[in-house]
Parts: sequence; structure tokens; C-alpha cells
Amino acid sequence: MKKYYTRSDLAIESLAFATKDKDYTHHVQEDNNITIETFEILTKSELYPHEVGQYVEMSFPDYQDITTLSFHFKKQLNHFIKSLTQKLDPRILFVGLGNETLTSDAIGPRTLKHLRATHHYPLDERHQNQYYDTLCIAPGVMAHTGMETADIVHCITEEFQPDIIIAIDALCAQSYEKVCHVIQMNNVGIYPGSGIGNHRKSITKTSMGVPVIAIGVPTVIHVSSLVSDVYNLLEGYFKESLDPSTALKVGKRKRYEGRLNEVQRRLILGEIGQLDEQKRIQLLNEVLNPLENQFVMSDKQIDFDIEMISKILSQAINDLRY
Repeated sequence: MKKYYTRSDLAIESLAFATKDKDYTHHVQEDNNITIETFEILTKSELYPHEVGQYVEMSFPDYQDITTLSFHFKKQLNHFIKSLTQKLDPRILFVGLGNETLTSDAIGPRTLKHLRATHHYPLDERHQNQYYDTLCIAPGVMAHTGMETADIVHCITEEFQPDIIIAIDALCAQSYEKVCHVIQMNNVGIYPGSGIGNHRKSITKTSMGVPVIAIGVPTVIHVSSLVSDVYNLLEGYFKESLDPSTALKVGKRKRYEGRLNEVQRRLILGEIGQLDEQKRIQLLNEVLNPLENQFVMSDKQIDFDIEMISKILSQAINDLRY
């Protein structure tokens, strides 16, 4: 099998082959059920797709604590903004990437619908409320416009001269548990569509001429990653079934605990069960890609998820003050 990184836009998943403290640093902070992980990628490598820079991933199990989640997101975003410009009141261009007519790809345009654009406000009103000077655009997708999204953003950048671009887009995850349960930010920009193999022009400081902050939410997962997750669930399920102390457990659970030993794994799950997660996903990719069956899937409640997350993002952004 070829050795290559798994298709995931999340730093925490793509760094599986990287070496901590050599290729990247990692810091974890927790507040109730919200986990905030900060990654500083130190070197570029063929083993993972991410550029050198800072990444922040906020993980949450549900939408019960929206206020706390919005607070932490706003705090991290404000930190990125202030670290990228010395201006007290920078001009910010918000870009909602994605296809508004496709729910799993609509997080960018949906978030922009709720944003407060302030560029047209009188200067004294903006300063009185300490609003950032903001502009908003949802450029659509090439299938609808016939143009590269990055080219549209570049033209707007040349016209309005923003100090920072903040792009919001849907991402691809490797684990089903992270779909619509992670918000990722970085200060290096974004390559729209890279997670699902649609390679579009980049929106980065190099291509735009101004710093770019990328905000992303994983809304889809490759079928190969999902099948691999099912193998992990099966292993945990059989382990609990074979253990008398856990075999009688009933009701919902977050995940099955325990792992089969090598002999049990071979007898119950066969040769594929012997592979570790990365090798299993690589094998499934090699099997499915030639058949053009590398499907991308989303959760059955994706409509609700997109509505909730877009409101969380827009509420936090509207609450930003310089």
C-alpha cells in the first residue's frame, strides 16, 4: 500500500504521521465540555497537507452550551486578528465559501447571512460602537459562476484593500465523531475543496497579498474513513461482548471500550482487522478510487447542524469589538 496522508482538513487528524515537538507543538485547554487545542505546525512535510502556522480546534459534543462556545470562538478569533495587524480598526473582508444550495457545503454563505457588514456605516457610528470595518461576500462556486472563487476574492481585495481576509468554509473530517462538532481556525489560509479532491486556487496571504484567517467546520466524511470507523466500533463491540463484566450493558453509550487482542482480532475481523487505522483507510482508498466509488457523506441531521453552527459563528463575529 502507498503511504500518504488521510484526506482530512483537520490538523489534529492529518498530523498522525508527524512527530510532536519536532514537526508541531500541541496545547490543550478545557472548559466544561469544550476542548480547545492549539497546534503550531513548525515544518512542511509530505506526510500532512497543512502549511506552517497556527491552528486552533474547538471540539464540542453538542449545542447545549452555545454561550460558552461562542465566547471561546470570539476570543480565539480576536487573538488571530490582533496578531496579524497593528491597526486598531482594521478593515476585514469576510468570505463565505461554498455552495448555498448544498446543505453540507453551505456553512460559509449561511453564516454570512447573519453577519453585520459595517463598511457603509458612518465613521462616528462605527467608532462609537467599536465595530470593525467589515465587508461580506459569498462568491458562490465555479459551477454557478464560471469563475475561480479565489479570482473573485482577489478582485474584491484589490478594490477595497482590506487588512485581513477571513474565509469561512466547510471541511472534510476523518472521524465521524468530528463531523459538525469541531470549529477550526488558522492563520495560513485555505485551499477550497481540497478535502474532497476539488483542487481550487488558494486563498492565502501569498495569493491575496493580505493575511488570511480560515474558519472551517467539518461537515462531510469520506466513505473509506467511515468504513474504517465501523471496524473500530466492531472491535470495541466484540470486546465488550466477550467480557462478562460488560456484556450485559444496555442503553446508549458514547463508544465501545476496549480492544481485542491480536488472536481475537484475526479470528473475528480477519486480515483487515489486523491493520491499524491509517493503513486500513489507505487500503480502502486504493480499493474504492479506481471504481470511482469514493463517496463523501454527511450526517442525517445536517440541516439542523448547519443552522446551529452558522448562528454560533455569526453571533460571535457580530460580538467582536476592537
